[in-house]
Amino acid sequence: MPSLVRLRAFLGMGTAVLAAVVLLHACSQEPSEITIEEAKAVRYQLTIWGGSSSASGTVTSNRGGISCSIAGSTGGASTSGGCSQNYKSGSVVSITATAATGSVLRLDQEWQGCTPNPEDRRVCQITMNGNIRVAPTFVPASNNFTLSVSGGGSGSVFSTPSGITCTITNGQSTGNCGAGFLTSTSVKLTATPASGNYLKAWAGGGCDASGTTGAGVGSCTTTVRSNLAIVVSFDAQATIASEGEWSAPITWPAGAAVAINAILLPNGKVMTYGRMSGVPVVWDPAGGGFTNLQEPADFFCSGHALLGDGRLLVAGGHSGTDNYGIRTSYVFDAVTNLWSRADSMRNGRWYPTSTTLPSGEVLTISGGDTAAKLNRVPEVYQPVTNKWRALTDSSRAIPYYPMMFVVPDGSVYYVGPEQTTQFLSTTGSGRWTTGPSRNCCSRDYGSAVMYDAGKILVVGGGNTPTKTAESIDLTGSATWGYVAPLNVARRQLNATLLADGKVLVTGGTDATGFNNAPLSSAALAPELWDPANPGAAWKKLASMSHHRLYHSTALLLPDARVLSAGSGQPAATGLSDDRTGEIFTPPYLYKPDGTLATRPVITSAPAAIGYGQTFLVETAEAASIGKVTFIRLSAVTHSFNQSQRMNVLSFSAGAGSVTVTAPSGPNMAPPGDYMLFVVNAAGVPSVAKIVRIG
Repeated sequence: MPSLVRLRAFLGMGTAVLAAVVLLHACSQEPSEITIEEAKAVRYQLTIWGGSSSASGTVTSNRGGISCSIAGSTGGASTSGGCSQNYKSGSVVSITATAATGSVLRLDQEWQGCTPNPEDRRVCQITMNGNIRVAPTFVPASNNFTLSVSGGGSGSVFSTPSGITCTITNGQSTGNCGAGFLTSTSVKLTATPASGNYLKAWAGGGCDASGTTGAGVGSCTTTVRSNLAIVVSFDAQATIASEGEWSAPITWPAGAAVAINAILLPNGKVMTYGRMSGVPVVWDPAGGGFTNLQEPADFFCSGHALLGDGRLLVAGGHSGTDNYGIRTSYVFDAVTNLWSRADSMRNGRWYPTSTTLPSGEVLTISGGDTAAKLNRVPEVYQPVTNKWRALTDSSRAIPYYPMMFVVPDGSVYYVGPEQTTQFLSTTGSGRWTTGPSRNCCSRDYGSAVMYDAGKILVVGGGNTPTKTAESIDLTGSATWGYVAPLNVARRQLNATLLADGKVLVTGGTDATGFNNAPLSSAALAPELWDPANPGAAWKKLASMSHHRLYHSTALLLPDARVLSAGSGQPAATGLSDDRTGEIFTPPYLYKPDGTLATRPVITSAPAAIGYGQTFLVETAEAASIGKVTFIRLSAVTHSFNQSQRMNVLSFSAGAGSVTVTAPSGPNMAPPGDYMLFVVNAAGVPSVAKIVRIG
């Protein structure tokens, strides 16, 4: 029978189902074969069972057919209702577990039979490539929870009622720094700074508050209804000159989304957005005010890039179910604060990366498509026509939010998270070529920066976080080599280019696993790397007051300070969604005595320049200028800044001005807006002028 010959093409379908299909064809009046269309019609059964649940809840599916009640007990769980359904082969089914009153989904064993979605561990996605059985694990809700304390600087903390008597010395915690309390217990924490320290802030666990001035004792009261982790930040004024200083936390307005995405706009303001449960906002660093924006689509976990004319392209986003991307794209104009609809992509993208190309077009790559499968075909947005074109000859499975950079030959270099690297030509229908492999590991939720044209640093990341960092110079040997390791292994960190060309790493967790609270307060301290001395140890700086973990962002402001914001949705166990930001003033803005340094001032610079052009930057401090840097405006999310890159520009000093040479072409600096800094010989930067090139 011809159908038996075709059987080999469909061995992955399941023996019982295939046998039935073959028998149907064998018994027909005319000879026939199993076609691709018929193979797609093969269906598999998804079954929900009770597993090891000792409490109750329900499971539902996004595709219908599953509405299953689970009654748990120590003797074995039972099910009732719609607990099984057949689905087409290859389809992706999203199922959600909802605990009954008095029950919870066990956080270390949410599901048996599928991997929970990292964004929402009540949910898992299943690809129907066989008959599958899945069980959630519901357990009775606890009536006892742990409250733990950690922090930076030096001081002590005790609780009322008793249980916590914790000493923090230079960020290291000793004593009883965690204790159990019955649910709904009101716990007051009292903090006393050590000599030479002051209490700067409380963070997490419902204790977000500013600290005290001087040597004053401070307190915070929280109600224990889940496991809580609270950070107590002590600080010492005497360290500012060498370690920098963090501002008191700035609270995002009520109704604003957690700052999962953060973009520096050409007017110097910062847009942040996240889940659609909160609105996007524009924050003005100069005045401190916020402006709410409309959100015409669900941009959660979208890609974004700044266009050559200063507008922002947002590509893809969330369909309402994790991993299912949307096709829509929008352009935001910071002059009017309005969105305009762009052409839709040919398929959905959730967790894509967008990169502005030398042509002024934007490459968007990877992400979950409309069927919750990896979108393999890159697309390029063309601003002139407002249309997308597909790179149909460049189909490749690239992990979510890949680290991508335009390099001096005009191609786009994929450097991670995978250890194997690739170059993508975006001309025509596209073409991949193999790049030099990195030395270390898959850097899941690591970070990367281009610290000069063709020079890239990749740092941290990994499911078990790594301390390692490595760099490549594509204008030189074009091989990856290790640089000095971090002091603290981190994932979900952010790497930010500073005005003087150094690299600042902030936040992250040293704990293994997708989204877990740090094992200690060590990751609160940022670290600084100097490309001029790559083998020198990373320098530890002043600790921030909030843990900035999954869904946190960081970017360089035009005044040469750094904004670190967001974290959460979902928050790591014991922590809470963070709707605050902190501003870091790096050591380069201080004198050795801790007072603010005198900064060079740019009195005049052109608003726009051409490639290879020499142009004047007027400054009274021209004779003392030691460096000129050109840093592209940021668009950052999920540990990677999709727009950030830097050029160190050549210059010569004159009387009252420096003559600067612009990057030679768009391969070296794709068209768009950049911050132009002049840095004096002492390493102190000016406030930037925002200059457009191209």
